[in-house]
Amino acid sequence: MLKPRLYSPDKVRVGDVLIQKGLITADNLRQALLEQQESHEKLGEILIQHGVLTRRQLKAALSEQRWRNWVAAFVLSLGSLSSVAPRLAVATPNNVNNLMKPSAEAGQSYARKTDQDLSANASFYQPLAANPNPTVASPLQGFCHPLNGLGYLSQGINGPTHRGRMAYAYDLATSIGTPVYAMRAGRVLGMQDKYPDTGGGPEKISKFNYVMIEHDGGYRSVYVHLQQGFRSTVQIKAGDRVAKGQLIGYSGNSGWSTGPHLHIEIQRPGSAFGFTQSVPFAVAGTCNPSTVATTRS
Repeated sequence: MLKPRLYSPDKVRVGDVLIQKGLITADNLRQALLEQQESHEKLGEILIQHGVLTRRQLKAALSEQRWRNWVAAFVLSLGSLSSVAPRLAVATPNNVNNLMKPSAEAGQSYARKTDQDLSANASFYQPLAANPNPTVASPLQGFCHPLNGLGYLSQGINGPTHRGRMAYAYDLATSIGTPVYAMRAGRVLGMQDKYPDTGGGPEKISKFNYVMIEHDGGYRSVYVHLQQGFRSTVQIKAGDRVAKGQLIGYSGNSGWSTGPHLHIEIQRPGSAFGFTQSVPFAVAGTCNPSTVATTRS
């Protein structure tokens, strides 16, 4: 399976879009790329000639490719992603081992860290409640990458559909079945698993599968558009405690979605029966560095 890198300096390729939308397989793409080296024809035309793609599907994929590249260029134009927007990049190996531990461990295992470690990584050790008014310049810290570094940013903060309540949400484009991990330890507040991975428009705005996890300070992380049937594999339910890096589902294409992706956001404390305002947050490090994620069929 081809795995696009998060924040890759390269533009989004149409082949990646076609795979993520489930229109072709990685083998289809490899074969077409090999043929392209010999014939120098356009990749889309080769795939059409092979009978694995229609011209209408190609046109839609090219439109999505242009849109994704525009979004990426827009986000990058805002300035340094580490200072202007909440980070969605994998930390260096040194930082991976120094990510925030669950709040229940505060004041216990931290004592084993040296003063130098604590000083260098202070932002990762602060409980969420210590930052009651997160901003883009000072976002909530201590969240690991929910896809273990896979996927790429297809929509950022204040994107075309990330406005109002969802202003600080992120979309990570990835193949259906990519493992999703809890970005921080907490308690499962709610979940839904009943809608198919067929995507759709605004008419499906409330028909998505998700998991919501409550963390210290009452903040919640939400993982949206999960693959239908994920509960039978992860076997979690409302009220369960989950660890940072625990498998909680698989990315899918349920609800209002133009292509397979994971929508993530951190929300303010509020009612257990509804979504609240999203807030700025930063992501650093892999959630499960010892595990090599594989795509669920």
